Amino acid sequence: SYIAASSNSRFRAYPKYMSRWSPSSASQLTLDATSEYAKIATECGLTPSELAIAFVRTRQFVADNGSIIVGATTMEQLKENLKPFLGEEKTNDLKILSDDVIEAIDKVHMKCRDPSCSL
Repeated sequence: SYIAASSNSRFRAYPKYMSRWSPSSASQLTLDATSEYAKIATECGLTPSELAIAFVRTRQFVADNGSIIVGATTMEQLKENLKPFLGEEKTNDLKILSDDVIEAIDKVHMKCRDPSCSL
């Protein structure tokens, strides 16, 4: 099922922004993957943004040498983007998401490895 861009999303504010991922022009495979990721997030009690950031935090190369860049345009979005860094889910052993959740994310990724090449 298709997930519409929120009313304050960049896709609505800037219609040509990242068109390969825009809901109006992305491939069906990309839209399906987005819906599946959103479903995983909902099942975890997270927003898609929170799930994405929490997932990136589990990547060893980010934990060891990198950083996570968020792209909030509103204070609400910034607060949402910071949630995976706060509270109980913050750990030193990268166990932010359960193994089952990581496995579900990986399954979606294997179906749509590079959304930008799926046009």
